[in-house]
Amino acid sequence: MSVSAGSRRRRRPKSPRDVALNVLYHVDTRKAFSDLQLNRALKTGALETRDVALVTEIVNGSIRWRGRLDWILVKYVAAGIDTLSPWVLNILRMGLYQILFLDRIPPHAAVDESVKLAKRYGHSGAAGLVNAVLRRVLRERASLADPEDVIDDPVRALAAAYSHPEWLVERWLERFGPEETRELLMADNLAPPMGLRVNPMKTDRETLRKSLEAAGVEVEAGAYSRLALRVRGNLVPARIPEFADGQFFIQDESETLVVELLGPEEEETVLDLCAAPGGKACQIQESRSCRGRVLAVDVHGGRLRRVEENVERMGLSGIRCVQADGAELALAESVDRVLVDAPCSGLGVLARRADARWRKTRASIRALLPLQAALLEGGANHLRPGGTLVYSVCSIEPEEGIAQVRRFLEAHPDYEREDAGERLPEATIRDGCLFMLPHKHRTDGAFAARLRRKR
Repeated sequence: MSVSAGSRRRRRPKSPRDVALNVLYHVDTRKAFSDLQLNRALKTGALETRDVALVTEIVNGSIRWRGRLDWILVKYVAAGIDTLSPWVLNILRMGLYQILFLDRIPPHAAVDESVKLAKRYGHSGAAGLVNAVLRRVLRERASLADPEDVIDDPVRALAAAYSHPEWLVERWLERFGPEETRELLMADNLAPPMGLRVNPMKTDRETLRKSLEAAGVEVEAGAYSRLALRVRGNLVPARIPEFADGQFFIQDESETLVVELLGPEEEETVLDLCAAPGGKACQIQESRSCRGRVLAVDVHGGRLRRVEENVERMGLSGIRCVQADGAELALAESVDRVLVDAPCSGLGVLARRADARWRKTRASIRALLPLQAALLEGGANHLRPGGTLVYSVCSIEPEEGIAQVRRFLEAHPDYEREDAGERLPEATIRDGCLFMLPHKHRTDGAFAARLRRKR
């Protein structure tokens, strides 16, 4: 179905649902990253806080549950959902998501608002189609089948029920078994808490917690790091003075533990490869009151500017930004510690990056393995004897984690792996490495290993 010229003239967002629809449209048709597109749409400040929360919920929920929503819509759109324009299909997804998942929105209001959107963004028959489909779903929602009850194949059933691509469900079933896979899929579909890392040079966790709660922000202490807080409600950092003052960095607790595993000491020089947006570089300096140096390296100049902005906001010194390819970096002297926070598939952060599950493939994992190995090699080339290297990824896939480390150690007998359990809580450790799972730790999925150069 095509979009009329008249509807094109009326695409300027007018309401929270207009904003949400435009974000979904750009994610679908222009391969935009949902988090960046959403932030861009909300940055204008035109929406009230409650509307920001609604837009965020509808966008992330509609993308997160797209597989389940489409599985249902296939049964109600006779011509097939592939015949619908991206505008109309996303209007149906939004409406269906509100009906099935958002108790605080009256179902009939969700239908009515969806019909209004269809009139603005669809052709002449779109409003009637949206109205008919959503009202029929509304009448029959109590009897909607659960995919696990009607699909015999366990991969297809779990993929439809918990809205994940089949290749990933198949992969996790082989590794974790049906029960833990189901728990992991469910965790990916929960809105994750926003993680905050306290800047100990400016405040402490309890003081910041009380300050945020006084401003109406719901927070709780992290479970594994004394620096971590978890936001239970909605928080727009730009509207919180403590953020502008550099009292905290937005960072998941699993990331905070990576720097704690590195354990930088005063006066040491630390090489931080793939440093943007600078959270770990900042944490390194905060942990030792800026005594020592950090070389923050990233290949992208634009991303390095974000590092510089965050360093300034956090009120830190001793961090020098270097634009370079970490795999080909040439330094005049060796360093005491190296952090290789490598690009990865991101399959540990699917709850936080709603669209990532629909972008990734098996090939996505394989494609990154040479780059990760090259960055490990590049970091190791600059480490002094007796120095420490930490390799980390926000992935739970073994090829990117423990297997990558084992391959490195086989090629470098002058390195040995140290037990991460000596520095981190036992609950976060598997096989001597940091290994966190969303359904077990209520954090992002993450892997990190600590290596020492013996000679």
